Amino acid sequence: MTVAPDSVDLRTGSILFTDLVGFTDYTDAVGDVEALKVLEHQTGMVDTVMSDHGAGRVVKELGDGLMIWFGSAAGGLESSVALMDVIESARGGRDFPLAVRMGLHFGEAIARGDDLVGQTINIAARVCDLAGPGELLVTENVVMALDDQDQKFDLKPIGPAVVKGVQEPIWLRRLTI
Repeated sequence: MTVAPDSVDLRTGSILFTDLVGFTDYTDAVGDVEALKVLEHQTGMVDTVMSDHGAGRVVKELGDGLMIWFGSAAGGLESSVALMDVIESARGGRDFPLAVRMGLHFGEAIARGDDLVGQTINIAARVCDLAGPGELLVTENVVMALDDQDQKFDLKPIGPAVVKGVQEPIWLRRLTI
């Protein structure tokens, strides 16, 4: 089956991937029921941030990670920073003992039902994989899509990264809180 280019539903925006660092080890140590409580707590924090900022939607849960879509670069960055702040504040408590890593990228994606696919999605996932515990990495595409008034966050350039499946290096910045 061939898909006609004019029948593709393109969406422009930001995609955020999150990953709970050490979730598998944590689950092994405390069991599935306790690990599920951490996931429920994460869902609650995400729901709070999304309702406060109203800028995005959870596309899908990926085990202990999330794929979240935002209709703009500013909405994606602002909501990602807010989510990182909320999770870092909760981190260390009994209910949320794990750090999160995040990767945010801006570009076009193809809507496929409720899902999104395409290279923008692939890049965001790869950027998340590069982030360390408690870290948000943002691609230069996000920064370039921001208006001057939206550039209120301290995003330190860290240079190019080569990621699997992408021919050109991806220029990254790290959020400094």
